[in-house]
Amino acid sequence: MKWILSLATVGGFIGFIVYLNSVPPSAGPQPKPAAEKSAPQPAEKTAKQQEKKPGFRFYDMLPESEVVPPKVDEYTPGPSKQNYDYIVQSGSFRSKEDAERQRAQIAFQGLRASVQHIELDSGTVWYRVNVGPFTSRSKMSSAVDKLVSINIQPLARKIPKKE
Repeated sequence: MKWILSLATVGGFIGFIVYLNSVPPSAGPQPKPAAEKSAPQPAEKTAKQQEKKPGFRFYDMLPESEVVPPKVDEYTPGPSKQNYDYIVQSGSFRSKEDAERQRAQIAFQGLRASVQHIELDSGTVWYRVNVGPFTSRSKMSSAVDKLVSINIQPLARKIPKKE
């Protein structure tokens, strides 16, 4: 049964190809007979040739349409409006050596990090690695981007301002 179906499909395809070859070309724009044509002047001929000439103008258009964004200062609310700073926690470790290792890795990125000793109610000790504090969200975001580039998934937090 499969052979019959596949032979019928191939036969139908070949018949379709033969049919397409026997069909006359479609009626597109027909050329005018030579007797009816008037002799165009050379200036008109070059203008028409230039119109029909395929070309890519985007190489010329791109430098002309360049948009330069205006210089905008970063937004930082006034000191009376913002009563917190940003801090980025990059890790929390049980051993101080691991925390110091990550702090050194962060220092190579040009960021200032500190290790914070935390003792929980249960008596366990943790060492947090914090980057910051930052006074603006844009500076904090820049630090987060640097940390992500070295495969550290940070946690951004708001802390009350020290007065």
